[in-house]
Amino acid sequence: MLKSLENTGLDARLTPEQYELYKDEISVLEKSWKKDIATGCSTRFKGGISDFFIPTPFCQYDYHNIVYDYRKCINLKNPTQVPAGFKTMADGGTIPCALLSVLSYYKFPETLPVLGELLVTHGYRTADKGTRWIALDKIPEMVYGIQTQIQTSVFGFCESIMFGRPVIAIVPATWLHSDFPSSGLPSNECVVVWRLEGKNAVLTNTSSHSTLTVNLQDLLKNVKRAWSCIK
Repeated sequence: MLKSLENTGLDARLTPEQYELYKDEISVLEKSWKKDIATGCSTRFKGGISDFFIPTPFCQYDYHNIVYDYRKCINLKNPTQVPAGFKTMADGGTIPCALLSVLSYYKFPETLPVLGELLVTHGYRTADKGTRWIALDKIPEMVYGIQTQIQTSVFGFCESIMFGRPVIAIVPATWLHSDFPSSGLPSNECVVVWRLEGKNAVLTNTSSHSTLTVNLQDLLKNVKRAWSCIK
């Protein structure tokens, strides 16, 4: 866990003093990542988790029936029962769906409605900006005992994957879906990187049901923030 988040409890909201410490710590880590990306390096890494052990991705667009709103999270029998003005997993469930893939890999029998309720109850779901990224700094470790570590170098990113530790990364949805009109896409999408194959990376995202192979250099350049997941 980040030093600035120690003893801050499970809730997303921090005191102003805690938030400033958190923001400063994140800034240092992100500068290190950007500097490492800018210097460039060989990315011919190989290894990671085989297809047999990669869980079937949780596609957020399958879950129009799960209300996932800052006011509540509830599983409905029918999407037509969603209250007017409330959002669903399909509208903003990329972080919980990606996190659930990692929980599934580590054999946690968690469900999306329960995880969504946990995020809503503790203030991680916002009214208009999706799920707070701080959820990936706190929830996996504090609730499930999975340590997450923000990546600051290409080598650390790749080493994690090669050692069988999946990496959750946030990337621009427009990069991931360059063949779709940008007007219909969210700002970001969460992916889970499972394996490296030389110049390529194998990942899952939260808008499909299968793995996707992408150019590793392109992926690294588009990562906004990444967390290795260690159990």
